[in-house]
Amino acid sequence: MTRRTCLTIGVSTLTPLPNQTLRFAYLDGAVLAARSIGDWALRSGFGADNVRIVDDGPIDGQGNPVTRERVQQAVDELFPSGAEVVEQLILAFCGHGLTDANIGSISWLFSDSLRQKYRVLADSFYTELLLHGVQRITLITDACREAPKSLDLTRLDAVRGIVVQGTQVENPRFDRLAACQDGQLGYMVSEPMSGAPGKCVFSGVIADALWGIEPTAISNGLITTATLGMCVRSRTTERAKEYRLKLNPQCLVDPEPAVLYNTAQPLPGPAGLQPWPAAGNAATMGPSPAAGPVDSAEHNLERVHSDAAFRQRMLGADFGLKQHDLTVPADQMITIPDSSKELLQDLVVLRQQSPRFPEKKQKVKALVQQLEADAAADMRKSAATEVRRRMKQIGDPGKANLIVYGEGAKLLSRAPIERLDSTSLFETFRATSDPQGMPVLVELADGTFTPVVPYAGQYAVVMPSPLGDIFQAYGMPKAPDRYLAMLGAIDDFAAGRLQAEDIDQFAAGVCHKKHADPMLGVICAYLYRAVADYDSIRRLAYFYAAQGQPVPFDIALLGAMRVTLEPDGTPQLQIPAVKARALRPKAAKAPDYIRRATPAVQAWIGGRCPWLGLGWDYVNDPRPEWAALVDGLAEHAKTVRHSGSTVLPGKVARKLAKAWRLQASAREDLTRPAVARQAPAKETNRPSQRSEQ
Repeated sequence: MTRRTCLTIGVSTLTPLPNQTLRFAYLDGAVLAARSIGDWALRSGFGADNVRIVDDGPIDGQGNPVTRERVQQAVDELFPSGAEVVEQLILAFCGHGLTDANIGSISWLFSDSLRQKYRVLADSFYTELLLHGVQRITLITDACREAPKSLDLTRLDAVRGIVVQGTQVENPRFDRLAACQDGQLGYMVSEPMSGAPGKCVFSGVIADALWGIEPTAISNGLITTATLGMCVRSRTTERAKEYRLKLNPQCLVDPEPAVLYNTAQPLPGPAGLQPWPAAGNAATMGPSPAAGPVDSAEHNLERVHSDAAFRQRMLGADFGLKQHDLTVPADQMITIPDSSKELLQDLVVLRQQSPRFPEKKQKVKALVQQLEADAAADMRKSAATEVRRRMKQIGDPGKANLIVYGEGAKLLSRAPIERLDSTSLFETFRATSDPQGMPVLVELADGTFTPVVPYAGQYAVVMPSPLGDIFQAYGMPKAPDRYLAMLGAIDDFAAGRLQAEDIDQFAAGVCHKKHADPMLGVICAYLYRAVADYDSIRRLAYFYAAQGQPVPFDIALLGAMRVTLEPDGTPQLQIPAVKARALRPKAAKAPDYIRRATPAVQAWIGGRCPWLGLGWDYVNDPRPEWAALVDGLAEHAKTVRHSGSTVLPGKVARKLAKAWRLQASAREDLTRPAVARQAPAKETNRPSQRSEQ
């Protein structure tokens, strides 16, 4: 026997820090959306024992905050010992949170998150649930990105949120319905003068669809995960436009649809499903036309870029990009892209409204935040184009296998490094490839460090971005086409364009002859993790081991695999066997290696910390099975930016270099003989790649 379960979480308000006032919007619509989805599950035959709604709606006039303890209790009640296997879990979160621009990592904030200094990493949350043997998860996440500029949400500790007993994470079917996938804002609309509660745009559309109010979600009398995804993607965008907002959700569903609702068995009327506010009065929409003349959108866009006084009056003195994890030089103007000129026009009109215009302050804030998000996205795209242009300047690397853009690079390593050449653009080195995956720390001209793992038969390029990020790419000598193809992936990653739906196209380029591209594999692992495809991450790990290459650290980190330590402290990855899988329709012509069954093997791990800044979210609160992999890293997680490759502050890098027993590598005068390279470690030290019996 199997059963269907539903867990919904609604957080309307966050408990402020001591001696501070609340600076987050009150999202009463989040509670109503969570309850609507939970009530739908109850009336759809899930059964009272299989539905739990956890929200902070008041009880008898008293507050009822959402905490990890309450959510843990709900999970324990849904999964009692000896219960039937869960065929499908509807997991919904509505409230405040963060959707990262890099590969769509999602964090949720519970009521006490600010006081307790944590955020719940959504995929770590459902990774725990998979230990209960859930066969399918349908994730609904409507996490508004709004936050005070003084609060950097990424500096809150990323945690699992719940704890489940178990050791082997299984690969489920997975549906991902997310309000934001690009670092943009989620929205709730309301009609303040009426006193009615607000309605969250994304989860409001989902609730309507589940209750059968959206006809486009019904096909042949059924609402399935497939029809729900198609409906929500289009209707959310249309609903947002009605309120002069921009919202482009991500709706990825497993190719095998699950039936959610059969209209042949009609449900009783939806309980408490709030109506949509009138578009002309909604608090977060753009304003009605103002009295008096207003310059054209083109003219206002020009003025905001050229007239400092006008710019400050329109956008405010604190218009910036801190909450988007970008570092912009002080002398560089933050520009609003042409595509956002209509939003700016709405703001100009609103600024000219009477000061008594209802909810004017809230509308202004929403428009300024959206313009800021647009500006951040545009700057990422421009910076990504520049990174790609610089990386294309690399010609034949010759004997070099480590190329650093800029001058003044210094290296920390275990083995001596041969310095080959220096130009005004690049410095080139020959570094020993360690079969056990020990990294080299590259110190850049600004005193920060980035870890690089030299791979045999490949060269690594370290490239700074104009926005302060670092990006790395790997190439193979005499294979320029492969390198250029890799730059396309780096370009998409740097610009925040990567989508999980394109994963099989990226994965198809990982392996080439006797090598697997390590950075492309890392990017693929994050995309697979976004859709809970753990078997594909483990399959990636196997192919590095099979090629005699260390498995990149992030792949080991994201694949929910056991890690052990050798007597000398070297980490070793235990890669489990995985079954063959059917490919998504778009990947019908993909190579065999991304679908085949693979055996269990052991492998060394490439690097001793995450390659990407985003990976530092996963070093906190690890499960015991892979805790050895991240030992000693959590204390440094808050110092690492989440965008681009890992960039370590000098103090942190030197502490890690000491722990990893790395030493400064002499920078020889080019007129002197170069330091001889150390012989590679003996192959007898490598873990067995034979299948475990």
